[in-house]
Formats: sequence, structure tokens, C-alpha cells
Amino acid sequence: MKKVFLGIVVFTLVCGMLLMSACSDQGGAPSPASQAPQAPAEESKAPEAPAEQPGEAPEAPAGGITLGSGYTIMTTVKLLGIGWFDRTETMVKEFAANTGNNCYQTGPSETDAAATNQLLEDAIATGVDAICIIPFSPSSADPVLAKAREQGIVVISHEATDQVECDYDIEAFDNYAYGAILMDYLAKGMNEEGEYYTTVGGLTATSQNQWEEGGYNRQQEKYPNMTAVKRKIETNDEQAKSKAIMAEMINTYPNLKGFQGATSQDAPGAAEAVAEAGLIGKITVVGTSMPSIASKQLEDGSLYAMALWDPGLTVYAMHTLAVMMLDGNGDLINEDLNLSEASGYPGGLPGYEKLMFTDGAGDGKIIYANATLVIDSVEKMNQYKDANGNYYL
Repeated sequence: MKKVFLGIVVFTLVCGMLLMSACSDQGGAPSPASQAPQAPAEESKAPEAPAEQPGEAPEAPAGGITLGSGYTIMTTVKLLGIGWFDRTETMVKEFAANTGNNCYQTGPSETDAAATNQLLEDAIATGVDAICIIPFSPSSADPVLAKAREQGIVVISHEATDQVECDYDIEAFDNYAYGAILMDYLAKGMNEEGEYYTTVGGLTATSQNQWEEGGYNRQQEKYPNMTAVKRKIETNDEQAKSKAIMAEMINTYPNLKGFQGATSQDAPGAAEAVAEAGLIGKITVVGTSMPSIASKQLEDGSLYAMALWDPGLTVYAMHTLAVMMLDGNGDLINEDLNLSEASGYPGGLPGYEKLMFTDGAGDGKIIYANATLVIDSVEKMNQYKDANGNYYL
């Protein structure tokens, strides 16, 4: 009987202990999993984006292309210290500011192919990602550019349709057609008859020679009463030299009636000589130049017309192509590319909306835009002034 009673007591104690333990688990100290403070239910929700209103949907980057950042791009030009390449440097800096890439411009102080090559060697040694080049002599630059491309450096050239070592060469227009436009203006000023001569910066300057040839071919085809007494006289992009050449040509050819120049310095230099000789209106001067260089000559009438393109926009386009290549978007560089939009430049790049592609001299391809500008009046020239009244071209 005692054993039965003892068993009942033990059973009762065990049940009591189990009941106390269960109560402790439900209302006593929290379990480890519940020790961290819990945020209110409303605060734990991720914030919701405001509902989009019609017309406020996020837009894709211009042209559907986002340009990468953090690349180092070197631009080398034919010659520093002249207005034409001051404009390109301005736009190199704008591209850097707008895209977050490290971009800089350099170039020789004289038109010297060897000096350009040394600048290219220096850029390769520092490990740039891309080179944009406007060469004085494309063929002279090719061996160094080949070395750059072997190291994976992207190369984009301009004014160099015979550049072998480039990924692309971009031209603002068809160079022969551009020269023909200049000839049309020269012929108009000369009443389609008389003697004229032409200049280029150098015989190795590919685009300049193509402009001259395009002009000469147009004269041969359309203006038979005009005669070229001298062609492709070299000026080395020096305004003073162009002026001296015109003075000499006036003495040598007393019936001289016209001149077509290739570099931005040629036409204003020749026009100065015409003015000093008292021959304004008797000798027609046309050529490639820009208002910041040749405004005085256009205003006094010694310069009949200047043709040009905005070299800054071209350089911006070159950088856009380089970054597209570096981003791995080279397959988007084709006839469907609107480079004006793809650049992301505010206001776009007028003349670069529709591109034409042809095979290049080597592995690269030539891209032609349609960006020719012609200024034959002060009114037209004044369209290229900034808010401060200064010519930005």
C-alpha cells in the first residue's frame, strides 16, 4: 500500500513540474530568436515609389545608349595655338565634364609628324584607353598607332581617310564634295573666268588635298573659262606664309582673279595681302576658316566666303565613338546610328544624325557625316556668337 501511495505522490509531483515548465515557456524570459527588437509593422515595409504621372516616365538615354565613364582618352591635333584647335579643346573638356571620363588634348607647336608621334608614344606609355587623332601626316602616325592598337587602345581618326591603323575615321562630310562647294563660291566671285591658285597646309594632309582636288575637278567639269596657275602650294598652316604667297602671286600673275585655301589660316592670310594691295573686289578669296580667325577679312570684303564645320562637334563625336567601342557597343556603330542623339550632348550634334559608311584604308571604316557650313555674309557669321558676343567658332 505504501508503494502505491508513494507512486501516486511521485506521479503528482512530476505532473506539477511539467505544468510549471510549460507556463514558464509561455510567459517567462523570451527565447533567443525573439531578443532583437521588432520594428513596427508599418515601418518594416519598403517605401513605395510615387505613382508615375503621364509624361513623367523615366526616359532612356538619348539614342538608347549610355556612355561609360572612367576612361582616359587622349586627343592629339595637328597644331596647338590656333583658333581651330582651341575649339576642339573646349569640346574635349565638355565631353569629360558631361560623361565623367578623363579627356585631354595635346599636339605639337609646329606641324611636325615626328613631334606628333612622340606624343602618341607618351600616351601609350601612360596607358590611355583611347586615342582620338587629327594627324598632320596619317601615314607617319600609322606605325605608332599600330602599337597602340596591339595594346588594346581604341583609335578614332579625323581628316585622315587613308589612316590605316584606326578603328574608325570620321569625316564631317565627303571631302571631295566639300571642295566642290568651295569652288562654286570661288567661281561665283570670279564670274566663272580667270586665273586662280590653291594652297594646302602640306602635301601629306589627306583631307586638305582631297578638298583641293574636289575643287579642281569641279572647275574642270563646270567652269572651263577658269585656269589654275598653281596648285597645292604648301603653307604649313601659317597665316603669315599664306599672306606672303599671295603677295608673290599678285606680282607673278597680274591677271590673278582668285584663290582657294585649305587650312584655317590660308584664306585670312591671302585676304590680308589682297586688302593691302588694294585689290578687294578684284581678287576673290575663299577657303576653309572660321569666324574667330577670319571675321575681320569677311567684314572688310577681302574674304568672299569661308566654308567650315564645327571641329568641336566632330571631336565630341569622335569621343562618343571611342567610348562606345570601350563599352563593348561597337556593334551599334552602323548606318542606323544617330550619332547626334547617341552623344548625349545637349542640343545634339547637328549634321551627325545620318551617317554613311565606306571601307577604310586598313581595318578601319570611314564614316561621313553631313556637317558642312558656309558663311558668305556678316549676318550669317554673327549667328556663331555666344552670349558674350564672342565667336565660338
